[in-house]
Amino acid sequence: MGRVVVVTFDENEEEKLNELLHFLSAKKYSEMPGKQNRVLDYGALKINAEYRSVESNGELVQLTNYEFEILYLLARNPGQVFSKEQIYTRVWKEPYYGAEDNVMGIIRRIRKKIEPDSAKPRYILNVWGMGYKFNGELMK
Repeated sequence: MGRVVVVTFDENEEEKLNELLHFLSAKKYSEMPGKQNRVLDYGALKINAEYRSVESNGELVQLTNYEFEILYLLARNPGQVFSKEQIYTRVWKEPYYGAEDNVMGIIRRIRKKIEPDSAKPRYILNVWGMGYKFNGELMK
């Protein structure tokens, strides 16, 4: 039989409650039979495509739309190298006009949010002279 939980909160705690509910619903969804393929599991890093949520070391990570799109593009294609131009055209869905600073800046922000040490990334790797790839060796 189901249970009903009543939670009260102050107005300033509403955001934390929403984060918790989002996390719990994403976790419940990822544990449903047949739904595991919608969650990319890289050990400490979990990316839920259905709920557009990212968890790093058990903590919900807040990402912008572009940050999520770039991370998800790389993570669902582990080991594949993407140039800055390829990332830009796939995520922004418009022609690339030398906007590599946008891509580099967003990848820098993603690393700060998900990497234990953003100076020594283990998830999003540089391939010098070519672009970026997601470390496929971390896939569970």
